[in-house]
Amino acid sequence: MTGRFHDLVIAYDGSPLSNEALDTAIDLARDWEAALTVLSVYQPPTVVSYGPAPPVFIGDEAKQALLEQYQKALVRAREHGVPEVRGKFLEGHPADEILRFVEEEHADLVVMGSRGISSTRRLLLGSVSDAVVHHSRTAVLVVRPTTGPK
Repeated sequence: MTGRFHDLVIAYDGSPLSNEALDTAIDLARDWEAALTVLSVYQPPTVVSYGPAPPVFIGDEAKQALLEQYQKALVRAREHGVPEVRGKFLEGHPADEILRFVEEEHADLVVMGSRGISSTRRLLLGSVSDAVVHHSRTAVLVVRPTTGPK
């Protein structure tokens, strides 16, 4: 079965809802015989140093954790029969990097969860999925939770 979409991107942050979105993207890519790019974006923390002490970078562990989740997502897509799986691990503001990547790579469809790991940051800075939906020139499929209160 060949679908309308040939080049899918899953915006993946390792959160439970991102894993649901990954499952959806895998199913679509396999059914449509489409390429799938697993895209993860690490947002480095803002570091401020006071006084003569050098700044401490607390984000190294978070970056490593995301990188490990990203690598597992690539393996999962390959193991579930997606014909072509690619990966891209970027740093920067997630919405900006997702939008830039999708535009540059001419993706047909972005699949992402409706919320990710950082609910506190989302309240302060706005939702990544909202930003992608409102600013993307590409179709966006937002996966909502399948369990829990409606």
